[in-house]
Amino acid sequence: MRLYTDGAVDVKFTPNATSLPVGSELRCSARGNPSPEIQLRGAADLAKDGQKSGAGWRSLVVQSDWVGRTLTVECTATNDVDGQTFSPSRSVTFNVTGERFS
Repeated sequence: MRLYTDGAVDVKFTPNATSLPVGSELRCSARGNPSPEIQLRGAADLAKDGQKSGAGWRSLVVQSDWVGRTLTVECTATNDVDGQTFSPSRSVTFNVTGERFS
């Protein structure tokens, strides 16, 4: 998703996969000017302690108690430009496998 203003924000997930093993990291990143604030919702609410973040990104680690489930995570990147707030979002749905990521 892309907004075409001075506050352009491009939101993406990595990896771009439909199945993720336990222990893998799902990362949402966004670029913008100014740098956007990233929020994760959905399955991310289940892993508040398993989230990490940095400038322009936020991630979560796939938990073992999610095995066999199909989950959706929504990423919203918010920034403000000249008094206007831009909040594009993108969702990803994935299956959790029991194999362990190493």
